[in-house]
Amino acid sequence: MVVVLGNLITDVVFYIESFPVPAQALQGVSRVDMGPGGGCNVAIVASRFGRMTICLGEVGDDVFGKVVLAGLSREGVNTDFIAVTEGQTPVAGVLVDPASEPAYLGYPGTSQLTKTPVSWVNILNRAEAVFVDGWIEHATTELLISDAVSIAREARVPIFFDPGPGNPRQDNRWHRLVAQKSTVLLANEAEVENLTGTTDSLEAARTVLKWGNELVVVKRGAKGSYLLTKSEEIESHGFPVIARDTTGAGDSVAGAIIHGYLLGLSLVDLGLLGNATGAAKVQKIGTGHNLPSPQGVREVLTCFGKHVKLD
Repeated sequence: MVVVLGNLITDVVFYIESFPVPAQALQGVSRVDMGPGGGCNVAIVASRFGRMTICLGEVGDDVFGKVVLAGLSREGVNTDFIAVTEGQTPVAGVLVDPASEPAYLGYPGTSQLTKTPVSWVNILNRAEAVFVDGWIEHATTELLISDAVSIAREARVPIFFDPGPGNPRQDNRWHRLVAQKSTVLLANEAEVENLTGTTDSLEAARTVLKWGNELVVVKRGAKGSYLLTKSEEIESHGFPVIARDTTGAGDSVAGAIIHGYLLGLSLVDLGLLGNATGAAKVQKIGTGHNLPSPQGVREVLTCFGKHVKLD
């Protein structure tokens, strides 16, 4: 059972002609999507790989909360333990230009939870893996995540942490504390360097391993990834595909890495799986229901003469 905690949001995505979008101007939109986003993306990819997946978090009792719950249920993700509270669900307005580059507009929504529900403790203790990311809209969410990570760590459950860029409206110093308690760190080059105060991503990853992490995955976009353990380091090259939309690529890679880790894949195969999943995603437009399937990942691997066990 894979548990995804926090950052349950609705993505409203507009595909625009170009940046910038001047005030008072009217610009055409070629496509609009709305569906679950944020941590939901990781849950959806894990579920598509056949993992029993549960989301823990909070949504408001508004239309956007209904979008999150219905969207996750449609993907086979268990939503029974998501708290539905009086208020509003966080929303990300995403603008994507023809170069597939996104810009984000964040609405924080409201938050009512101040402590970890008892039902969450039982789930965390029984999990095969717990995923959390570093995006929070409210300071109280930091406390919930830190508490959940401590519960999972005490139960010897592997913890996957993706700090992301962090919310500029929040104090992100907690990222380092959660990273130090994590089993697997997933971060891009800038994020792992920022996390450690090191200006070289490989040296930064080695620093994280000294904190006690078992595995560090440094996501490098189209270039692929670095994967490091205490005994092995590899550079896994990316697959040269034409990107249509990079939104959600990192989330897709995270879902794939969790699945591959639980399968016990070698570091080489884990890198291939993560990169192929990212490549499958960027060829698809949108997040949520538009994320890659295992079949799409197999097609990327086959196209480049690679094979990885997916089940």
